[in-house]
Amino acid sequence: MPLRLLALVIALALPLIAQERPWSVSPCVLLKKPGMYADTMVSVPGLVLYGPGQFTSHGFDCADDHGALRLEFGGNPTDPKDQFRLPESRLEAGTVPLKKDADYETMTKLMKQADAAGKIKMLRATLIGRFFTGQAVGKKSGEISYPNSHLVISEVELVTDKLEDPVDFTVLPTALPKAPKGCTVAEIAVPSRSDEDQLQRRSREPSENLEYLSDPVQVAAHAIAAEEKTDANEVADRLKSTGEGVALRDYTWTSPDGVRSYDITVNRPYWLLPSTYSGDTVIWAPKQIVKTVCVPKPL
Repeated sequence: MPLRLLALVIALALPLIAQERPWSVSPCVLLKKPGMYADTMVSVPGLVLYGPGQFTSHGFDCADDHGALRLEFGGNPTDPKDQFRLPESRLEAGTVPLKKDADYETMTKLMKQADAAGKIKMLRATLIGRFFTGQAVGKKSGEISYPNSHLVISEVELVTDKLEDPVDFTVLPTALPKAPKGCTVAEIAVPSRSDEDQLQRRSREPSENLEYLSDPVQVAAHAIAAEEKTDANEVADRLKSTGEGVALRDYTWTSPDGVRSYDITVNRPYWLLPSTYSGDTVIWAPKQIVKTVCVPKPL
Protein backbone atom coordinates (compact mmCIF):
# COMPACT_ATOMS: atom_id res chain seq x y z
CA MET A 1 0.00 0.00 0.00
CA PRO A 2 1.48 3.43 -0.93
CA LEU A 3 2.58 5.38 2.10
CA ARG A 4 0.26 8.32 1.40
CA LEU A 5 -2.73 5.99 1.22
CA LEU A 6 -1.53 4.31 4.40
CA ALA A 7 -1.54 7.70 6.11
CA LEU A 8 -5.14 8.22 5.08
CA VAL A 9 -6.11 4.79 6.37
CA ILE A 10 -4.55 5.68 9.71
CA ALA A 11 -6.43 8.97 9.73
CA LEU A 12 -9.72 7.15 9.25
CA ALA A 13 -8.82 4.91 12.19
CA LEU A 14 -8.42 7.78 14.69
CA PRO A 15 -11.16 6.47 17.01
CA LEU A 16 -9.15 3.27 17.43
CA ILE A 17 -5.93 5.13 18.34
CA ALA A 18 -7.40 6.28 21.64
CA GLN A 19 -7.96 2.62 22.58
CA GLU A 20 -4.44 1.49 21.69
CA ARG A 21 -2.21 0.76 24.68
CA PRO A 22 1.30 2.20 24.20
CA TRP A 23 4.46 0.15 24.62
CA SER A 24 6.80 1.49 27.31
CA VAL A 25 10.26 1.85 25.72
CA SER A 26 13.36 4.02 26.24
CA PRO A 27 14.61 6.34 23.47
CA CYS A 28 17.73 4.19 23.13
CA VAL A 29 15.83 0.95 22.50
CA LEU A 30 13.40 2.72 20.18
CA LEU A 31 16.22 3.93 17.93
CA LYS A 32 18.21 0.71 18.22
CA LYS A 33 15.30 -1.39 16.92
CA PRO A 34 13.09 1.09 15.03
CA GLY A 35 11.52 -1.56 12.81
CA MET A 36 9.95 -3.24 15.84
CA TYR A 37 8.03 -0.07 16.74
CA ALA A 38 7.19 1.40 13.33
CA ASP A 39 3.80 3.21 13.35
CA THR A 40 3.31 2.08 16.97
CA MET A 41 2.02 3.97 20.00
CA VAL A 42 4.80 4.13 22.59
CA SER A 43 5.36 5.64 26.05
CA VAL A 44 8.88 7.10 26.26
CA PRO A 45 10.39 8.27 29.57
CA GLY A 46 13.42 10.43 29.01
CA LEU A 47 15.39 13.64 29.32
CA VAL A 48 14.12 16.19 26.82
CA LEU A 49 16.53 18.74 25.33
CA TYR A 50 14.79 21.79 23.93
CA GLY A 51 16.08 25.05 22.51
CA PRO A 52 17.42 26.56 19.28
CA GLY A 53 17.40 23.76 16.68
CA GLN A 54 16.80 21.10 19.34
CA PHE A 55 13.73 19.11 20.41
CA THR A 56 14.86 15.60 21.30
CA SER A 57 14.48 12.89 23.95
CA HIS A 58 17.38 10.92 25.44
CA GLY A 59 17.69 7.89 27.71
CA PHE A 60 18.40 8.23 31.42
CA ASP A 61 21.14 5.59 31.31
CA CYS A 62 22.53 5.50 27.76
CA ALA A 63 24.38 7.65 25.25
CA ASP A 64 23.09 8.53 21.79
CA ASP A 65 24.78 5.57 20.09
CA HIS A 66 21.90 5.37 17.61
CA GLY A 67 21.16 9.07 17.47
CA ALA A 68 18.70 11.28 19.35
CA LEU A 69 14.94 10.75 19.23
CA ARG A 70 13.46 13.74 17.39
CA LEU A 71 10.15 15.04 18.73
CA GLU A 72 7.16 17.01 17.52
CA PHE A 73 3.65 17.57 18.82
CA GLY A 74 0.62 16.06 17.13
CA GLY A 75 -2.80 17.65 17.03
CA ASN A 76 -2.55 19.22 13.57
CA PRO A 77 -4.69 17.06 11.24
CA THR A 78 -4.44 17.34 7.47
CA ASP A 79 -7.16 17.56 4.87
CA PRO A 80 -7.46 14.40 2.71
CA LYS A 81 -7.27 16.55 -0.41
CA ASP A 82 -3.69 17.48 0.59
CA GLN A 83 -2.43 13.90 0.49
CA PHE A 84 -0.45 14.48 -2.74
CA ARG A 85 0.81 17.94 -1.79
CA LEU A 86 2.20 17.54 1.72
CA PRO A 87 5.36 15.58 2.64
CA GLU A 88 4.94 12.13 4.13
CA SER A 89 6.13 13.22 7.60
CA ARG A 90 3.46 15.94 7.70
CA LEU A 91 0.75 13.45 6.75
CA GLU A 92 1.96 11.06 9.44
CA ALA A 93 1.98 13.74 12.13
CA GLY A 94 -1.51 14.79 11.13
CA THR A 95 -2.91 11.42 12.18
CA VAL A 96 -1.91 11.83 15.84
CA PRO A 97 -4.30 13.69 18.19
CA LEU A 98 -2.92 15.81 21.03
CA LYS A 99 -4.20 15.93 24.60
CA LYS A 100 -3.79 19.46 25.93
CA ASP A 101 -4.04 18.90 29.68
CA ALA A 102 -2.15 20.33 32.67
CA ASP A 103 1.03 18.34 31.92
CA TYR A 104 1.02 19.57 28.32
CA GLU A 105 0.60 23.15 29.51
CA THR A 106 3.49 22.72 31.98
CA MET A 107 5.78 21.41 29.26
CA THR A 108 4.92 24.13 26.75
CA LYS A 109 5.40 26.76 29.46
CA LEU A 110 8.92 25.44 30.09
CA MET A 111 9.61 25.41 26.36
CA LYS A 112 8.61 29.08 26.13
CA GLN A 113 11.02 29.85 28.97
CA ALA A 114 13.83 28.14 27.04
CA ASP A 115 12.89 30.10 23.91
CA ALA A 116 13.02 33.35 25.89
CA ALA A 117 16.47 32.45 27.23
CA GLY A 118 17.71 31.53 23.76
CA LYS A 119 19.52 28.50 25.18
CA ILE A 120 19.12 24.74 25.02
CA LYS A 121 17.68 23.52 28.31
CA MET A 122 16.63 20.15 29.74
CA LEU A 123 13.45 18.84 31.31
CA ARG A 124 12.19 15.40 32.32
CA ALA A 125 9.00 13.91 30.93
CA THR A 126 7.30 10.75 29.75
CA LEU A 127 5.95 11.28 26.25
CA ILE A 128 3.20 9.15 24.75
CA GLY A 129 2.87 9.21 20.99
CA ARG A 130 3.23 7.40 17.71
CA PHE A 131 6.68 6.46 16.43
CA PHE A 132 7.37 6.83 12.73
CA THR A 133 10.54 5.50 11.14
CA GLY A 134 10.37 7.41 7.86
CA GLN A 135 11.95 6.01 4.71
CA ALA A 136 14.50 3.22 5.12
CA VAL A 137 17.99 3.85 3.73
CA GLY A 138 20.18 0.96 2.64
CA LYS A 139 23.97 1.01 2.97
CA LYS A 140 26.61 -0.82 0.93
CA SER A 141 27.18 -3.09 3.93
CA GLY A 142 23.57 -4.23 3.72
CA GLU A 143 22.61 -2.39 6.89
CA ILE A 144 19.28 -0.60 6.92
CA SER A 145 18.98 2.74 8.74
CA TYR A 146 16.10 5.12 9.42
CA PRO A 147 17.60 8.64 9.54
CA ASN A 148 14.19 10.34 9.76
CA SER A 149 12.80 8.45 12.76
CA HIS A 150 10.71 10.64 15.04
CA LEU A 151 8.05 10.57 17.73
CA VAL A 152 4.82 12.51 17.26
CA ILE A 153 3.60 13.39 20.76
CA SER A 154 0.00 12.67 21.71
CA GLU A 155 0.21 13.13 25.48
CA VAL A 156 2.65 14.41 28.12
CA GLU A 157 3.04 12.72 31.51
CA LEU A 158 5.28 13.08 34.57
CA VAL A 159 6.79 16.34 33.40
CA THR A 160 9.05 18.27 35.79
CA ASP A 161 8.09 21.79 36.83
CA LYS A 162 11.40 23.51 36.05
CA LEU A 163 14.17 23.59 33.48
CA GLU A 164 17.67 22.24 34.08
CA ASP A 165 21.01 22.81 32.42
CA PRO A 166 21.58 20.11 29.78
CA VAL A 167 24.01 17.20 30.01
CA ASP A 168 25.99 15.46 27.29
CA PHE A 169 24.80 12.28 25.55
CA THR A 170 27.17 12.25 22.57
CA VAL A 171 29.21 9.18 21.70
CA LEU A 172 32.99 9.23 22.12
CA PRO A 173 34.85 9.20 18.76
CA THR A 174 36.57 5.89 18.11
CA ALA A 175 39.26 7.08 15.67
CA LEU A 176 42.16 9.32 16.64
CA PRO A 177 43.21 12.16 14.33
CA LYS A 178 45.98 11.42 11.86
CA ALA A 179 49.41 12.38 13.17
CA PRO A 180 51.29 15.07 11.25
CA LYS A 181 54.58 14.01 9.63
CA GLY A 182 57.26 13.53 12.27
CA CYS A 183 54.72 13.39 15.11
CA THR A 184 53.01 10.71 17.19
CA VAL A 185 49.46 10.78 18.51
CA ALA A 186 48.23 8.99 21.64
CA GLU A 187 45.06 9.06 23.71
CA ILE A 188 45.52 9.93 27.39
CA ALA A 189 43.38 8.13 29.95
CA VAL A 190 40.61 10.18 31.54
CA PRO A 191 39.08 9.58 34.98
CA SER A 192 36.79 6.56 35.22
CA ARG A 193 33.06 6.94 35.78
CA SER A 194 33.60 5.84 39.35
CA ASP A 195 36.22 8.54 39.91
CA GLU A 196 33.99 11.19 38.33
CA ASP A 197 31.10 10.06 40.49
CA GLN A 198 33.24 10.58 43.58
CA LEU A 199 34.24 14.05 42.38
CA GLN A 200 30.58 14.87 41.76
CA ARG A 201 29.66 13.90 45.31
CA ARG A 202 32.66 15.70 46.83
CA SER A 203 31.93 18.86 44.84
CA ARG A 204 28.92 19.51 47.09
CA GLU A 205 31.21 19.92 50.12
CA PRO A 206 32.65 23.46 50.45
CA SER A 207 35.65 22.10 52.36
CA GLU A 208 36.78 20.09 49.32
CA ASN A 209 37.78 23.23 47.39
CA LEU A 210 36.55 21.81 44.07
CA GLU A 211 34.85 24.92 42.71
CA TYR A 212 36.91 24.65 39.52
CA LEU A 213 34.79 21.65 38.47
CA SER A 214 32.02 24.06 37.47
CA ASP A 215 34.31 25.77 34.92
CA PRO A 216 35.08 23.87 31.67
CA VAL A 217 38.26 25.89 31.05
CA GLN A 218 39.65 25.07 34.49
CA VAL A 219 38.73 21.39 34.18
CA ALA A 220 40.59 21.18 30.86
CA ALA A 221 43.55 23.09 32.31
CA HIS A 222 43.78 20.86 35.41
CA ALA A 223 43.74 17.70 33.26
CA ILE A 224 46.56 18.94 31.03
CA ALA A 225 48.53 20.33 33.98
CA ALA A 226 48.44 16.93 35.68
CA GLU A 227 49.93 15.36 32.56
CA GLU A 228 52.52 18.10 32.11
CA LYS A 229 53.26 18.40 35.84
CA THR A 230 52.81 22.15 35.75
CA ASP A 231 50.50 24.83 37.13
CA ALA A 232 46.87 24.72 35.95
CA ASN A 233 46.58 28.51 35.81
CA GLU A 234 49.55 28.69 33.44
CA VAL A 235 47.89 26.07 31.22
CA ALA A 236 44.60 27.99 31.30
CA ASP A 237 46.36 31.11 30.02
CA ARG A 238 47.49 29.28 26.86
CA LEU A 239 44.30 27.25 26.35
CA LYS A 240 42.40 27.95 23.12
CA SER A 241 38.76 27.12 22.44
CA THR A 242 38.21 25.06 19.26
CA GLY A 243 34.50 24.30 19.44
CA GLU A 244 31.50 23.59 21.61
CA GLY A 245 28.25 21.62 21.69
CA VAL A 246 25.44 20.91 24.12
CA ALA A 247 27.21 20.47 27.50
CA LEU A 248 30.48 19.91 25.61
CA ARG A 249 33.60 22.06 25.01
CA ASP A 250 36.76 21.50 22.92
CA TYR A 251 40.14 23.09 23.67
CA THR A 252 43.72 22.86 22.46
CA TRP A 253 46.99 23.65 24.23
CA THR A 254 50.57 23.70 22.98
CA SER A 255 53.67 23.60 25.18
CA PRO A 256 55.94 26.69 25.14
CA ASP A 257 58.61 24.77 23.17
CA GLY A 258 56.01 23.66 20.59
CA VAL A 259 56.88 19.98 20.99
CA ARG A 260 53.72 18.77 22.73
CA SER A 261 50.11 19.68 22.16
CA TYR A 262 46.84 18.48 23.62
CA ASP A 263 43.36 18.41 22.17
CA ILE A 264 40.89 17.96 25.00
CA THR A 265 37.13 17.60 25.15
CA VAL A 266 35.32 18.20 28.44
CA ASN A 267 31.64 17.60 29.10
CA ARG A 268 28.88 17.40 31.68
CA PRO A 269 28.10 13.65 31.38
CA TYR A 270 24.57 12.30 31.70
CA TRP A 271 25.70 9.43 33.94
CA LEU A 272 26.41 11.85 36.81
CA LEU A 273 22.74 12.85 37.13
CA PRO A 274 21.98 10.18 39.79
CA SER A 275 24.76 11.64 41.95
CA THR A 276 23.27 15.12 42.08
CA TYR A 277 19.94 16.85 42.46
CA SER A 278 19.71 18.50 39.05
CA GLY A 279 21.47 18.93 35.74
CA ASP A 280 22.32 22.42 37.02
CA THR A 281 24.93 20.99 39.40
CA VAL A 282 26.55 18.33 37.20
CA ILE A 283 30.31 18.94 37.09
CA TRP A 284 32.52 19.24 34.02
CA ALA A 285 34.85 16.31 33.38
CA PRO A 286 37.45 15.31 30.76
CA LYS A 287 35.81 13.23 28.04
CA GLN A 288 38.78 12.71 25.73
CA ILE A 289 42.40 13.86 25.71
CA VAL A 290 44.62 13.41 22.65
CA LYS A 291 48.33 14.19 22.97
CA THR A 292 50.53 14.95 19.97
CA VAL A 293 54.32 14.90 20.26
CA CYS A 294 56.46 16.19 17.40
CA VAL A 295 60.21 15.88 16.90
CA PRO A 296 61.79 19.32 17.22
CA LYS A 297 63.08 20.72 13.98
CA PRO A 298 66.88 20.98 13.84
CA LEU A 299 68.27 24.49 14.28
